[in-house]
Amino acid sequence: MRALTTNQQLITELEHSRAELLNAIRGLSEEQMSRPAINGWSVKDHLAHLTVWDEMRFFEISRIARGGEASFKETPDEEGLAWINEPTVAMRRDLSLAQVLADLSFARDLVLQAVALCPEERLDQSLYEEIGIEGGAAHDRSHAKTIADWRTKECI
Repeated sequence: MRALTTNQQLITELEHSRAELLNAIRGLSEEQMSRPAINGWSVKDHLAHLTVWDEMRFFEISRIARGGEASFKETPDEEGLAWINEPTVAMRRDLSLAQVLADLSFARDLVLQAVALCPEERLDQSLYEEIGIEGGAAHDRSHAKTIADWRTKECI
């Protein structure tokens, strides 16, 4: 993981990783994006999941920017996150694809605004726990790869 030196570097990384995600879904139909074909989740579910994490990341960055401490403490493994991932995705499953995409964009915009306004010394990764400051880009890339791999496997 590279050390962050400026707000703009992080913003650029977040923008690039989101572009990778959007490229991974480009050309998929609404039916394809709504089909629960990736470990029980649809592409739309993956997007809703990323939105939830960006919403939490926005509040975490804002909290830490004000001098507070991380509120979402580190969990030991992916199974430890199921308690938040499964219900939050299920709550958004009936949203339209248009709303999921709009929410995805809006939540990332909030994160970008929070990063832009955050004092640089408060962008230190060591201040963040589970919802890491660098995690948004890595999270996008992970889901983009999952979706791209599914597309390749399914020949879509």
